[in-house]
Amino acid sequence: MQYEEMMQQLTALTRRLETEQLSLEEATRLYTQGMELSAKCHRLLEEAVLSVQEIPVPASGNEGSE
Repeated sequence: MQYEEMMQQLTALTRRLETEQLSLEEATRLYTQGMELSAKCHRLLEEAVLSVQEIPVPASGNEGSE
């Protein structure tokens, strides 16, 4: 599952928890599911940041002017 899909699911879960009259059991299940999705999203973001940090940065623009 991709990040965007997980965020959509997390948003839907949050909306249900905030707006619906749920049993304690159902609310706990949805909360747990949301926390798992949140952790997965966080891991994906961390991986993305690390991969961006590994991209080499070109040297500043004085090359080739000598």
